[in-house]
Amino acid sequence: MILFLVRHGEAVDETVNPDRPLSARGIQEVALTGQFLKGIGARPRAFLCSDKLRARQTAERLIEEMGLAAKAESRKGFAPKDEPGPVAEELAQMSSDLLIAGHSPFLPRLASLLVCGRADADSFRIAPGGVLRLEREGRGGWTLSLSISPAELFESI
Repeated sequence: MILFLVRHGEAVDETVNPDRPLSARGIQEVALTGQFLKGIGARPRAFLCSDKLRARQTAERLIEEMGLAAKAESRKGFAPKDEPGPVAEELAQMSSDLLIAGHSPFLPRLASLLVCGRADADSFRIAPGGVLRLEREGRGGWTLSLSISPAELFESI
């Protein structure tokens, strides 16, 4: 199973818009990440995201850039301060490739819990619009196989 953890792109400040949609820069960050994922042949079967606007916009833009006929499914439990344990338990029962668009520190804590067995937000940093790819063989342990930011993608163009 391959799990892609994508942090939402840069969002506008809460004083500008309390819903915090993606900024113009955030849209560009996510577009670069989506193009990269398409280029490496990523084909998640499902796209999950938090119920916050910026995460949903991130998932939808990734789907568009990857050219996939999928829909983003907004869910509770992926908010910045949510505990990653319940999601890790759910992932243990899954086998299809999955992409989760969400927030820091939730995503870094989830990655740390899966790979290291403890939810430490400092172990796996994710830049806005960045992606971590985790892989699991069968029902075994998870390993980190990729960590990249939009800035690194922009430098490679």
